Amino acid sequence: MKQKTVGGCPKPLWMAATVLAATVGMTACGGGGGGGGGGMPMLPIAPVPAPAPAPEPSPAPAPAENRAAVPGSEPSPSLSAPQPGSTAAVGNDSEGIYAGARGIAFVGTNGSLAASFLGGTMWGSLKVTGADWSFNPDTELYVPPNAYPVTGSGTFTPKKSVNGTYVYDNRRPSDVGPLAYTIENALAVSQASMTGNWSNADSSPSLGVTVQVDGQGVFTGTTSGVQIGQCTLSGTVALAQPGSAKNMYSLTLKAVNAATASTDDCKLTPAATGSYAGPALIGLVPAGVYDSNGYFRSLMFLVRSNTGATLLVNLRKQP
Repeated sequence: MKQKTVGGCPKPLWMAATVLAATVGMTACGGGGGGGGGGMPMLPIAPVPAPAPAPEPSPAPAPAENRAAVPGSEPSPSLSAPQPGSTAAVGNDSEGIYAGARGIAFVGTNGSLAASFLGGTMWGSLKVTGADWSFNPDTELYVPPNAYPVTGSGTFTPKKSVNGTYVYDNRRPSDVGPLAYTIENALAVSQASMTGNWSNADSSPSLGVTVQVDGQGVFTGTTSGVQIGQCTLSGTVALAQPGSAKNMYSLTLKAVNAATASTDDCKLTPAATGSYAGPALIGLVPAGVYDSNGYFRSLMFLVRSNTGATLLVNLRKQP
């Protein structure tokens, strides 16, 4: 079955139920009797045979399972046998990508932290001692339009999961996880892995993002739709540890208003610099229900501006 990824979710399994029609046979029986008065004896009445039961309908054949690789996909990496040089192969016990129903977290080799939860985004760093972690004083939770200092702690299950709680603004503790160590950590990458066109063209027309990345990690792009407006994008995306094969990048992005009379103003232009920065990775989007169906690549990044505005984007790699 599918392993945990950050790039997408498996498609549901559809099950077809066949109802068998039951038939009930009715039988009629008669009895014999003695005659009197010299009458002719009554012949016994032969029992009426039961009607033959109607044949049960044959169930419809189940559709053949498609376990073959989907054209254009790539095989799944494996956390039990990670690709050489990947985070799962050579990283420490805490760094990597974690994801779950409660959000996604990027943990750097030095404990740097960027995370997106249902309540906001978190930025800062972790103090890691063995399997235990706690927030350093630089960690804040952004719940627009405010930023709050965060306290909390938890544990890592090395290269499997992260758990814990956090508190901000004197509120009740919230859960950090559980967040699972994803298969993207088993994928070995390079700077050249980012080269190409990335887009969410197959998603909602109200939010469109497309970028083109060259071999040095320099990119240009555009946005469209009422949610984000018409922007021209530029920036860079480079390996967080140059020369490594770990699936963690650093991304910077600048947005410029490119609206016309018939399009919406760009909403990604913070007042001061118009720039964003944060971590990125190559995500894996399941191509089907089974691991053998393969995966498609996506560019996922979580960035913020100097004003606290944040942007979480997932773009599918285009042929």
